[in-house]
Amino acid sequence: MLAAAAPVRAQDAQGSIYEPLVDRDARGFKEKKYAKDLAFCQNRAAPQESAARAGAAQAQAGAQQAAAGAALAAAGSVARYMPVPGLGAANGLWAGGSAADVAGNMVGASGAAQGAQGAATAEMAASDYRLVIDRCLERRGYVLLR
Repeated sequence: MLAAAAPVRAQDAQGSIYEPLVDRDARGFKEKKYAKDLAFCQNRAAPQESAARAGAAQAQAGAQQAAAGAALAAAGSVARYMPVPGLGAANGLWAGGSAADVAGNMVGASGAAQGAQGAATAEMAASDYRLVIDRCLERRGYVLLR
């Protein structure tokens, strides 16, 4: 009965994260009543929608952190092999580049983990949101097409 929906976007604050597919050709379907019932059902599912949006925001922040970590690691890798005159300067640059590489990899891994957790949270909450909306509309007599 549940349909796969597009991933939730955190920045889509005004629009609904899910629009049910209702049989509008069913006997007795009234557009105004449906709009009112849909608003009621969306209000009932508001906690799940908030959780889905929060998870999407966490996933987005994790992706940004992973990208920043990857950039830092790449800069560290480049710095390690940069030619400089003098053994002391070369050793210092190599050590600094290695430290930046390690730190970047750690930041990237942490961001990836945060992004994955946020995406999982968003998907579960979005699934719950769809379930609440669908069941609410079914109890009100609407025929869902998916």
